[in-house]
Amino acid sequence: MGQAIAAARREAAKADEESKQRTLEQLAFLVKAANSKLDHYQNEIEDMFQDPDSMSKKSIPGMRAIRWERGYRVGIKNNDEDTASGLNDVIDGTFGAIENGVNGGSVLSGFKKIVGGALKAILGCDEAGETEELKFFVFVKHNAIIRIDVKIWRYNFSNKGIIAGTENVFCYTFCTSVVNSAALQYDEITYLLTEYAGDSNVEAYAQKLLQVWKTISEMHSFLQRRDVPGPLPKATLQEQAKARLLQQAPPPPSPQRKQIKANEEVVEDAPLAEEKAHSPVRV
Repeated sequence: MGQAIAAARREAAKADEESKQRTLEQLAFLVKAANSKLDHYQNEIEDMFQDPDSMSKKSIPGMRAIRWERGYRVGIKNNDEDTASGLNDVIDGTFGAIENGVNGGSVLSGFKKIVGGALKAILGCDEAGETEELKFFVFVKHNAIIRIDVKIWRYNFSNKGIIAGTENVFCYTFCTSVVNSAALQYDEITYLLTEYAGDSNVEAYAQKLLQVWKTISEMHSFLQRRDVPGPLPKATLQEQAKARLLQQAPPPPSPQRKQIKANEEVVEDAPLAEEKAHSPVRV
């Protein structure tokens, strides 16, 4: 009887271990599916960076990413407050703080509400299948025109027991890029600046922005010139000429060579001294 119970326990433990391993594999599959969707979104945005001319026929493209935010969740609850709170922090970090004293503050607040509303809708969705939110925003921020792409995806299973005992998988990506303002149309720049500064303040802000852009342009030109090698200073040229002369001159004799030459001179002079010693002295 005891052996039978022990065998049953081993079988139960083995079944629990297999079930645990199967759950872990299924969770890994869900994570891989979420990352695959995020990679797809990222590739779409990067295609815009690589071919802005084609994208500009449909919308205002960004030049390249200056900030990415991406993440995923598995098994979120409908209207999950913790998930919503974490994503609201991501939204605040991506769009930035509301600026006081300019119309852009209300515009930015409106954009945040749009994204927050889309997020609330997708977190509250309990229909089986795929739900997706794709949005982008172009506006003035920090004296530049930026674009923010928002892509949110959720998949609900028909019941909890299909994969890893979970009901859904959820992921998001946020990308911030700067727009090439020189490629915008006259009316597009007018709209964006007016939206930011307001109808009554747009002219003053345009003058201020023009001065900022001129200053930045001068600094950018200076940085480009600094990286280009210029003419060498006079002292450096003189040092290089001196080095060339030293290379062309014959090498100085070594101390050993000097001693050998001195010995040769002594030997050559010895017979002459001896000859002088034996020659008759004429009176």
